[in-house]
Amino acid sequence: MENDNPMYDDLFKSDYPVTDDKVAFFRENGYVRFDDVLDERELEVLRTDLDAARAERKGFVRDLAANGGNGMGGARKDRILQMLNLWEHYPAIRAYVFGGRVAKMAQRLTGSEAIHLYHDQALVKEPGPSAPSPWHQDQPYWPSKEPGMLSCWMALDDVTVERGCMQFIPGSNHWGEFPPISFAGEGKALKEYLDEAQRAKWEPVPVELKAGSCTFHHGLTFHYTNANTTDHIRRAFVTIFIPEGITYAAEGKMESPFDDSITSKKGEPLRGARFPQLV
Repeated sequence: MENDNPMYDDLFKSDYPVTDDKVAFFRENGYVRFDDVLDERELEVLRTDLDAARAERKGFVRDLAANGGNGMGGARKDRILQMLNLWEHYPAIRAYVFGGRVAKMAQRLTGSEAIHLYHDQALVKEPGPSAPSPWHQDQPYWPSKEPGMLSCWMALDDVTVERGCMQFIPGSNHWGEFPPISFAGEGKALKEYLDEAQRAKWEPVPVELKAGSCTFHHGLTFHYTNANTTDHIRRAFVTIFIPEGITYAAEGKMESPFDDSITSKKGEPLRGARFPQLV
């Protein structure tokens, strides 16, 4: 499946170099940074579509920090606005997802022959009312049996610690899978599950980024973002990828918004009607 809007034919398709050092860093530490992945025109069209999505609220939309609900609580601003699968509704976002640049970066980092999309998501933290995203892993929320899925977190605005940049625990991708953590602040914190040796390695690394730069992180990597305490919006766009070798876990994992589109049986490669192959 490819982008079918000629307006964006010259965007998002050129390759971005991923060096052996970057691959090695990712596999050891569970995350890696890339600068200047998008140019100004590419940033502008993505911001335009994302802002339209914020106004129109198409598809699956919720406040991740709310106790239930769908993030549409009247005049109250969302603390962590999450919007899923915007590629289905907005042409510039579709061009970004299917253009191949970030999918090929994921392919290089994993060494996989093919990469499928799991889903995209916009994560927006408005000034003032936003909340921190708790320390968590992504793998517990996904329907995959094996670890190995990964995410590209693309900054559409300059991000600092105060604005809610990504922070990681290096090497935590080798610690195994832990229970899912509540984004509403209920239940145990992730650090409470760790043994003494793991706690001794708890040294968060914040990764501040300029707009158009990104991080990739493994599904088992511990990560966190601060509340946005500035006067500026923080818009991030995340693309989640399925490499080869990932199978469907079926029961035993959390319910997800995409369960009804999964076409695999338990133990088969994780595939779905909404999980197109990107490279």
